[in-house]
Amino acid sequence: MASLHHIPDSPPATDPPRVWLEPVRDHHLLLDGSWWPGPDDLGAELKALLPVLDRVRGPVVRVLLSAAGWTSRPHHVVVGDRTVSIGYFSDQPPSMMTVLCRDGGTFMMRVAPSSRTADDAPSTPDPFTARASG
Repeated sequence: MASLHHIPDSPPATDPPRVWLEPVRDHHLLLDGSWWPGPDDLGAELKALLPVLDRVRGPVVRVLLSAAGWTSRPHHVVVGDRTVSIGYFSDQPPSMMTVLCRDGGTFMMRVAPSSRTADDAPSTPDPFTARASG
Protein backbone atom coordinates (compact mmCIF):
# COMPACT_ATOMS: atom_id res chain seq x y z
CA MET A 1 0.00 0.00 0.00
CA ALA A 2 1.41 3.40 -0.90
CA SER A 3 1.56 6.21 1.63
CA LEU A 4 -1.43 8.51 1.60
CA HIS A 5 -1.07 12.26 1.98
CA HIS A 6 -3.96 14.59 2.66
CA ILE A 7 -3.92 18.37 2.84
CA PRO A 8 -7.07 19.78 4.43
CA ASP A 9 -9.30 22.27 2.62
CA SER A 10 -10.12 24.01 5.88
CA PRO A 11 -8.47 24.30 9.29
CA PRO A 12 -8.90 21.24 11.50
CA ALA A 13 -11.13 21.16 14.57
CA THR A 14 -8.61 18.94 16.38
CA ASP A 15 -4.98 17.97 16.14
CA PRO A 16 -4.14 15.65 13.25
CA PRO A 17 -4.32 11.94 13.99
CA ARG A 18 -0.99 10.25 14.49
CA VAL A 19 -1.27 7.53 11.88
CA TRP A 20 1.04 5.84 9.41
CA LEU A 21 -0.62 3.98 6.54
CA GLU A 22 2.11 1.64 5.39
CA PRO A 23 2.27 -2.13 5.88
CA VAL A 24 3.64 -2.98 9.33
CA ARG A 25 4.92 -6.38 10.50
CA ASP A 26 3.56 -7.37 13.91
CA HIS A 27 4.80 -10.86 14.77
CA HIS A 28 3.28 -13.09 12.06
CA LEU A 29 0.76 -10.54 10.75
CA LEU A 30 1.11 -7.90 8.11
CA LEU A 31 -0.94 -4.91 9.22
CA ASP A 32 -2.04 -2.00 7.06
CA GLY A 33 -0.66 0.74 9.27
CA SER A 34 -0.22 2.10 12.77
CA TRP A 35 -2.16 4.56 14.91
CA TRP A 36 -0.97 6.38 18.02
CA PRO A 37 -4.13 7.69 19.73
CA GLY A 38 -3.93 10.28 22.46
CA PRO A 39 -5.05 9.23 25.93
CA ASP A 40 -7.74 11.83 26.59
CA ASP A 41 -10.68 11.73 24.18
CA LEU A 42 -11.14 8.60 22.07
CA GLY A 43 -14.22 10.08 20.36
CA ALA A 44 -12.25 13.12 19.13
CA GLU A 45 -9.33 10.89 18.10
CA LEU A 46 -11.64 8.66 16.03
CA LYS A 47 -13.44 11.64 14.50
CA ALA A 48 -10.07 12.89 13.21
CA LEU A 49 -8.86 9.43 12.17
CA LEU A 50 -11.90 8.14 10.26
CA PRO A 51 -11.66 10.53 7.27
CA VAL A 52 -8.05 9.37 6.85
CA LEU A 53 -9.07 5.70 6.98
CA ASP A 54 -11.87 6.37 4.45
CA ARG A 55 -9.13 6.90 1.85
CA VAL A 56 -7.87 3.31 2.19
CA ARG A 57 -10.92 1.35 0.91
CA GLY A 58 -13.75 3.84 0.91
CA PRO A 59 -16.12 4.83 3.70
CA VAL A 60 -15.59 3.13 7.05
CA VAL A 61 -18.81 1.82 8.62
CA ARG A 62 -17.51 0.08 11.76
CA VAL A 63 -14.35 0.00 13.86
CA LEU A 64 -13.55 -2.81 16.30
CA LEU A 65 -11.26 -2.07 19.24
CA SER A 66 -10.19 -3.85 22.40
CA ALA A 67 -12.41 -3.25 25.41
CA ALA A 68 -9.29 -2.69 27.52
CA GLY A 69 -7.28 0.49 27.85
CA TRP A 70 -9.77 3.27 27.03
CA THR A 71 -10.94 5.85 29.57
CA SER A 72 -14.05 6.46 27.46
CA ARG A 73 -15.76 4.22 24.92
CA PRO A 74 -17.99 6.02 22.44
CA HIS A 75 -20.20 3.61 20.51
CA HIS A 76 -20.85 5.93 17.56
CA VAL A 77 -18.85 8.69 15.89
CA VAL A 78 -20.45 11.12 13.46
CA VAL A 79 -18.28 11.81 10.43
CA GLY A 80 -19.76 14.19 7.90
CA ASP A 81 -23.20 12.90 6.95
CA ARG A 82 -22.83 9.39 8.41
CA THR A 83 -22.46 7.63 11.74
CA VAL A 84 -19.69 5.09 12.23
CA SER A 85 -20.32 2.30 14.73
CA ILE A 86 -17.56 1.54 17.25
CA GLY A 87 -17.41 -1.88 18.90
CA TYR A 88 -15.32 -3.04 21.86
CA PHE A 89 -14.42 -6.67 22.43
CA SER A 90 -12.57 -8.33 25.28
CA ASP A 91 -10.95 -10.80 22.88
CA GLN A 92 -9.66 -8.09 20.50
CA PRO A 93 -5.95 -7.55 21.24
CA PRO A 94 -5.33 -4.04 22.65
CA SER A 95 -2.68 -3.50 19.98
CA MET A 96 -5.09 -4.12 17.06
CA MET A 97 -7.94 -2.29 15.38
CA THR A 98 -10.19 -3.88 12.76
CA VAL A 99 -11.71 -1.49 10.22
CA LEU A 100 -14.81 -2.53 8.25
CA CYS A 101 -15.67 -0.61 5.09
CA ARG A 102 -18.91 -0.05 3.20
CA ASP A 103 -17.67 -2.21 0.29
CA GLY A 104 -17.42 -5.22 2.64
CA GLY A 105 -13.64 -5.05 2.85
CA THR A 106 -11.66 -4.94 6.06
CA PHE A 107 -8.20 -3.96 7.10
CA MET A 108 -6.18 -4.12 10.29
CA MET A 109 -4.23 -1.39 12.05
CA ARG A 110 -1.74 -1.62 14.88
CA VAL A 111 -2.74 0.53 17.88
CA ALA A 112 0.08 1.87 20.01
CA PRO A 113 -0.67 2.33 23.73
CA SER A 114 -2.42 5.64 24.31
CA SER A 115 0.08 6.54 27.03
CA ARG A 116 2.78 6.92 24.38
CA THR A 117 3.60 10.38 23.09
CA ALA A 118 4.30 11.38 19.51
CA ASP A 119 8.00 11.40 20.44
CA ASP A 120 7.69 7.70 21.34
CA ALA A 121 6.25 6.83 17.93
CA PRO A 122 8.80 5.13 15.73
CA SER A 123 10.45 7.39 13.22
CA THR A 124 9.54 6.43 9.70
CA PRO A 125 10.94 7.43 6.33
CA ASP A 126 7.53 8.62 5.15
CA PRO A 127 5.19 9.29 8.09
CA PHE A 128 1.59 10.11 7.31
CA THR A 129 -0.14 12.77 9.30
CA ALA A 130 -3.42 14.19 8.18
CA ARG A 131 -5.95 16.64 9.45
CA ALA A 132 -9.61 15.87 9.16
CA SER A 133 -11.35 18.81 7.59
CA GLY A 134 -14.40 20.40 9.08
